[in-house]
Amino acid sequence: MKIELKGENKKKIQVEVKDLNLDDRGEFNDLYAKATFGDLKWSLFAKSVLLATELTEEELNEYTDVDIINISKECYFVVNKKKLKK
Repeated sequence: MKIELKGENKKKIQVEVKDLNLDDRGEFNDLYAKATFGDLKWSLFAKSVLLATELTEEELNEYTDVDIINISKECYFVVNKKKLKK
């Protein structure tokens, strides 16, 4: 699923979120939860984006810290929306 959000330096950020299997979804949620509610480490947001999207490290490095956190948040909504639809 493609997500689109407004970036800090780039007007529009478009990212394709992968269809994660259960193990990857669990890892993504663990990274996101630790980054949001636990360790508060920016690197965990970056790792979660790399896991949930096709972005490479080089492509991800073009975005600001806030952009990466926001991409991770939007990925969270997509990854977990699937279970709500069932």
